[in-house]
Amino acid sequence: MNNGGWRFTVGSPQFRRTGCQVLFLGLMAFLLTGTVNAQTEPKPAFPTVVLCGKKHNTLYCVRHDKAYWDYDFDGPLKDLESLPGYYLVTGGSGQVSLLKKEWKGCTPLWDWSDFQGLSVESAVVADWDERDRPALILAADSAAPRLFLADARAKDPKVRWEYKLTAAPVRVHLCTDTGNFLVVLKDSTVEEIFFQQDKVVWQLGKADGLDNIRDAVRDPWANTYLADAATGDVLCFGPQKQVNWKTHLPFAPGPFEEMSLSLFRDNHKRMVMAAVHFAGNGKESRNVVYILNAETGKVAAWNDHDDKGGYPAFLKAVPDKADYFKKQ
Repeated sequence: MNNGGWRFTVGSPQFRRTGCQVLFLGLMAFLLTGTVNAQTEPKPAFPTVVLCGKKHNTLYCVRHDKAYWDYDFDGPLKDLESLPGYYLVTGGSGQVSLLKKEWKGCTPLWDWSDFQGLSVESAVVADWDERDRPALILAADSAAPRLFLADARAKDPKVRWEYKLTAAPVRVHLCTDTGNFLVVLKDSTVEEIFFQQDKVVWQLGKADGLDNIRDAVRDPWANTYLADAATGDVLCFGPQKQVNWKTHLPFAPGPFEEMSLSLFRDNHKRMVMAAVHFAGNGKESRNVVYILNAETGKVAAWNDHDDKGGYPAFLKAVPDKADYFKKQ
């Protein structure tokens, strides 16, 4: 007996119509929920960065898009490396300086102001002692030109190794896959130096279509990332020199003048920080930091300002995360 109500049996037309309506409404609710969640998902926070000043001889730390601290030097800066507990700074009268990281700033520990006959363009820590303090510095000297290893101290640092270069150096880094030395030369050449045998074992340059290489870094998987200021591209080369990806950096208000690269991790993702100073004096932002996915080259984020306005003119920017970039 129906008693004036509705009664559906499985397979009846009414049951099929109502079942389809329920499924359709459920699917729409699921899709709408996913859309709302995607729209309200918070944007990843931009990492804390330390800027190596170009116009002013100053280090600037920017945290959560706010100017956090600054530290002045007595001469032009050339390079910066952020390390666990330390900053290694190239430039000023000290040539190379080691600073200890503090809660809001840094404290000088030593420099190479008494190391005569040098014109250091770039330097990185090459080895550590048993107390996790820098023990050896790898430096790129344009006076010779050469690469050399010397003691990480102010008093009478000894040169432990040196290698003559074919052109003046721009930047030097450690290869995190082989332990060799990666140097960028002013003639737009990148060379990997096998220091134990004093020879070049890997090279890229103008013959590979790279006209103005400003920086190059190597990851533990033997991928080499290059910044070419002639085109405004960041490129990833595999160990056989194959191009894994190439990304043209967007929003360029003028010619690319200074470019630097750094590797870091963000929530276990391998990332590349590309910092660019653009030539010109227009009102547009002339200093931009980009974050790229190291595996795909996709631009994940970018920033050009802190709470005081546009970034100060810089020649390099590095992530302040004190993490070693290790293969995992």
